[in-house]
Amino acid sequence: MEYDWARGDVIQADGVEVARASRSWFRERAEVEIGPEVWEFRSNGWGGSELTASLAGTVHYGARRSGFLTSRWTISVGDELDLRTAGLFSSRLTLSRAGTPIGEVTRSGIFTGRPRLTVSEPLDTRAGCFVLWVSYVELNRQSSDGGAAAAAT
Repeated sequence: MEYDWARGDVIQADGVEVARASRSWFRERAEVEIGPEVWEFRSNGWGGSELTASLAGTVHYGARRSGFLTSRWTISVGDELDLRTAGLFSSRLTLSRAGTPIGEVTRSGIFTGRPRLTVSEPLDTRAGCFVLWVSYVELNRQSSDGGAAAAAT
């Protein structure tokens, strides 16, 4: 199955629209409309070390960055998933469940920060949208860090 953050902030699963996102310019927040439900995805904690997905004020999913300088997220979506950089110089992310890789995140194009998540095991649509958003946040942070590092040299 493939989840794609397409143009116009439309989230697709295997090419079919399943959600619409409205990203906020303030911090790392988005309202994501999944069917009739409006979810709030947001960054919490010092340095944005925690991401949450809430519906009607109740947190249902969470992701925690394991360290300040690392690209490893532990994601709780019913199951516990692990999202980390595929390699030292890689922009790809690997999604694992219980140590077994079940998916990969890449950018949907060369000049875009929109993520594409390909999974070998099905995820609930809501969970898939949240994992895609965590990936979006991580890829954007990598881009910002790279730009800051390039500017500093």
